Amino acid sequence: MVKNSEKSKHFINILLVGMVIIGTLNTLVYKYQNTTVIDGVSFMHPYMQGLCMFIGEAICLVFYFVFNMKVEVDPNKQIGGFRRLAIPALFDVITASLQNVALNFIPSSIFQMMRGGLMIVTAAFSKFVLKKKLSLQQSIGILWAIIGIFIVGLSNFIYREQSKSDFSWEIKLISILLIILSLFTQATSYIYEEKLFLSYNYHVFYVVGMEGMWGILTLGIIIPILNFIPCNFRDGCVYRNDKGYFESSDLFFYQLGSDLWLTLSVILGIFSITLYNIFGVNVTKHASSLTRSVVDTLRTIFIWAIGLVVTTTTSRVWENTSYLANLIELIGFCILVLGNLIYKEIFIIKYLQSKNQVLVEVE
Repeated sequence: MVKNSEKSKHFINILLVGMVIIGTLNTLVYKYQNTTVIDGVSFMHPYMQGLCMFIGEAICLVFYFVFNMKVEVDPNKQIGGFRRLAIPALFDVITASLQNVALNFIPSSIFQMMRGGLMIVTAAFSKFVLKKKLSLQQSIGILWAIIGIFIVGLSNFIYREQSKSDFSWEIKLISILLIILSLFTQATSYIYEEKLFLSYNYHVFYVVGMEGMWGILTLGIIIPILNFIPCNFRDGCVYRNDKGYFESSDLFFYQLGSDLWLTLSVILGIFSITLYNIFGVNVTKHASSLTRSVVDTLRTIFIWAIGLVVTTTTSRVWENTSYLANLIELIGFCILVLGNLIYKEIFIIKYLQSKNQVLVEVE
């Protein structure tokens, strides 16, 4: 039993490390795409990028059937069907669309740090949906995380480098609000997946793959419509024949055909999302949705560091290089991480420590 427990811990640790590495790569790949300009036109296709992400997820279904993967049947659980997976897929579509739009207008590190608030929303949903109880220490951790997120968001408006950004503070504020909204849709997806794994026999590859198929179906209906809906915003529209639209599929493929590195980045993005979801859903299944959301925050430091290097050594602007802005961002990030550590009771506050297990079930 001890050896099996140690193997289980090692397996979970491998999943967590893989999730951080692949997650970092995925965010940077999409930031590369969003800062690519072809013939004077920016590569701005949040919905087509979302479609590519779901194609990456659907690849898991190919592996599932090709290798004839079998789920370990728990007699206490029911047999799961594909229809139930439409619900988390729908929330994934909304999440991907909101986040892909936001990533066009704010630094990738701030994008990732703001996503650190997923812990807060997931914790709240765990309490009210999964009927789990938060300890006093966990509540303090959430409070610190909220303060950290506020400071990180504030850094995006202080000491802005106007010469390096054509985006107004209004569009950046809207982008941050979009990310905050996406935290609720993403947390809903995580919690729903956890409830499914608690009640039904599902193989991880099947879950990821079927959610990808549902996502492709949903966006396959929405994207053609968005190609013809006029967009009159100053920022965020896709321009075709001097007219703004919410999406332009033909321009998407034209730009891919014009730049080999852009095409390779899209392919890399597809396969990185495949691996990221495999790692992520496994973490949800073998640990919890909360662990998944907390660990997701840790990749921020790598995204931030790489973004600063890219900004200072190339013509691409991924981060604000202002010393004071980065100092404020660093302070906010440290507070956010501290909140995560307090919440997970890795950093223990003696007088707040509960005798009960973290997030024990309410009987």
